[in-house]
Amino acid sequence: NKSDFYLILHCFFTTLAKNNPVMSAIKNMLTFISELKCNNDREWFADNKERYQSIRLACLNEINILIQKICKFDKGLMGLSAEDCIYRIYRDIRFSQNKQPFKTHFGVVLGPKGKKTKNAAYYIHIEPGCCAVFSGVWFPENDILKALRNDIDAGMEEFLEILNEPKFKKYYPSLVGDSLKTLPKGFPKDYPHPEIIKMKEFLISKSLDDDFFYSENWTSNIIKYLETAKPFNDFLNYTFEEMHSTY
Repeated sequence: NKSDFYLILHCFFTTLAKNNPVMSAIKNMLTFISELKCNNDREWFADNKERYQSIRLACLNEINILIQKICKFDKGLMGLSAEDCIYRIYRDIRFSQNKQPFKTHFGVVLGPKGKKTKNAAYYIHIEPGCCAVFSGVWFPENDILKALRNDIDAGMEEFLEILNEPKFKKYYPSLVGDSLKTLPKGFPKDYPHPEIIKMKEFLISKSLDDDFFYSENWTSNIIKYLETAKPFNDFLNYTFEEMHSTY
């Protein structure tokens, strides 16, 4: 039964912790989310809320360490705090057919305004079996999307140099995200790079195994992916700088 399952799960992770005394807070978050996925209801969460809050606080500490490391190569994150970067675990179910009350992932948005940023940013997705690091702009508003497409078109040579740089290409083989089925208005049918201009968001992604986050050194290990993505974000952020300067 379910109680036996959780007893076995608890014993397993207790044994694992004894054999591996130094475990990251994100590892503990992954464990918590795994349990939450099996029992996504308010009663279970209420019984485990104190544990969640403890894990969350430890995660904030690790994210603050990560922000300090990112600031060494990306000054745009200076002054940012981890509290600005993470979403609430509670889902807004008012207009959703999915009535599960809690999110079963832990997201970290690393941009100038944290989760409120509209600029190109870094994003770390923590979910059992689906961990990944992203960079770029997701679901931009129509006027921003149009400006991004125009700037990419105007600077396509530079944009392609970023995408095809060997280290970048190794980590991020292609753009990811939603795209149009046909070219947007204003671009000819024989446009030379349709797969780029048709994108509805400009994102790159690197999948990561869960055990990537088990080590206390994950904040150092992930830097190579974020630093490699910085030129991509910088290019996209030119558009936001231009738009802000017109206001």
